[in-house]
Amino acid sequence: MPELPPPEAALPTGAAVRFDDGALRLSLATDIYSVSAILRSCYWLTNRCYVHLAPSAGNIEVTLLVKAREENETNSLAWEFLNSLVDNQLRVSIQQETAAVREMIVEQAFADVDVIDDRGRRVAPSHPPKVDQQAITTWRPVR
Repeated sequence: MPELPPPEAALPTGAAVRFDDGALRLSLATDIYSVSAILRSCYWLTNRCYVHLAPSAGNIEVTLLVKAREENETNSLAWEFLNSLVDNQLRVSIQQETAAVREMIVEQAFADVDVIDDRGRRVAPSHPPKVDQQAITTWRPVR
């Protein structure tokens, strides 16, 4: 695998800054990446590097310091972090887009009566479905 370029050389000016101790600070726009996606991506790197987050004028600055103390490892982790960030942002977006459906499925699973009909439409609480008591007691007698 070819050696990856340093993020501070490949990313737009100011997006990545390297420090003398080998740490690398990435500036992430919060209008592109949610805090949740950033935190998820940071979490998955904590076994291999130290992570620090700080707010900065509409951005979040993430500082990575590799535990192994090798500059090439910092480059690799930074690129891995940025790829993970895209993945996690997509997951957060899908989670937000499908929240209503997921909540309805969970609600139906734990409900005593149907909250959605056989076509997937929500049943109005003021008009609950009619329950055939005869069918219930015939199927499972009450004792």
